[in-house]
Amino acid sequence: MSTDLIYICGLCNYDSRSPISRCPICGAPMEIHVKRLWSVDKGIPSMWRYGSMLPKPRSIVSLGEGFTPIRRIGGVVIKDETRNPTRSYIDRGSSMVASFLDTKTASLEYIPDVSISLTAYLTSKGIDISVYISTPITSSSEIIEISRLGGQIVFESTKPDIRYIGYDNPYMLEGFKTISYEIYEQLGDAKCISIPAEEGLLAYSVARGFAILEELGLAEMPGIIVTTSIHRQRLGLQDLLMRIKNVRLERVDDQSIVDAIVELSSRGLYIRPISSTSYAISRRHRECVAIITGSEIKRLAIRGSSMAGSRYIARTSELQRRVLDILSRSVGELTAYEIWRRLGNRASLRGVYTAVEALSRRGFIDVVIETRGARKVRLYRVRTI
Repeated sequence: MSTDLIYICGLCNYDSRSPISRCPICGAPMEIHVKRLWSVDKGIPSMWRYGSMLPKPRSIVSLGEGFTPIRRIGGVVIKDETRNPTRSYIDRGSSMVASFLDTKTASLEYIPDVSISLTAYLTSKGIDISVYISTPITSSSEIIEISRLGGQIVFESTKPDIRYIGYDNPYMLEGFKTISYEIYEQLGDAKCISIPAEEGLLAYSVARGFAILEELGLAEMPGIIVTTSIHRQRLGLQDLLMRIKNVRLERVDDQSIVDAIVELSSRGLYIRPISSTSYAISRRHRECVAIITGSEIKRLAIRGSSMAGSRYIARTSELQRRVLDILSRSVGELTAYEIWRRLGNRASLRGVYTAVEALSRRGFIDVVIETRGARKVRLYRVRTI
């Protein structure tokens, strides 16, 4: 990581020239000191559209993270972070880490969502990655995807000596702050944000992002509801979170978590139980924007340039097979609307959107993000390897 930057604590203002993760005075996550100016490059359909608010690397490593949509589901407004490349907000931090990291090898501790995201970004930069596993594996598909991306799986009880990349480093936090910037750009002054938490780093980052917007005179600090399960006794950053203005903690019971999971799955969102807590809380507080992140489904590539004759085709619906046929015969990528037009009257537009989302989640097709004017457009193509 860069030694040219100044690292600062957002709570007690301690600063350091060394890239440390936690403030030695109050224990808060360290941030990167940036002379921030609000400006949006609307030609960039990723978090890097806020370049004037971010530390500046020599080169940017991006897979299209950020600028995720605001949607309404069941009367709840959500910020859909499952639209990131690995379906998690972690991609924002991974992009920042990869953009600044100057090394040939690095190691990661296996943490669901975190390790797959960092592996995707760091290997895309040509960095050799070792993922150390010392806890029970919770997702076989995630392990498979890490291996497919080129990460080496190692079973070890202690952290390795080679360059170790942790989840709570300042670069991660700067990437996570961009969620705040996007919500401000997309909605203006939000009254309330509900944010799922296990340790609380995402909630801390989003709260700090809004604090920066308030310091710049752009928006008032919204209410921040940090959400978690009733079974989690304490968050790692709980005391620090409670020191930030307008932040409070609410716990969610098992029935509400299950109801949220079922309702979101009916809309094509298959998320982890902890992520559903933000949706459950926003059902109670309808003015709250729920941040939804962390998909249970990991996109796995299917080998072969043609989908015809694949054993996986038998598991698709008739409409999905028609969509695949249209995409396989298309010269370039198509939007869902363009696919619908080519289908004629054989399906509804909503049905086509549902079909392409299902095919995307299962790895049959790739999604390409393109900017058309001020809009971010999703294009689809058959996946080839």
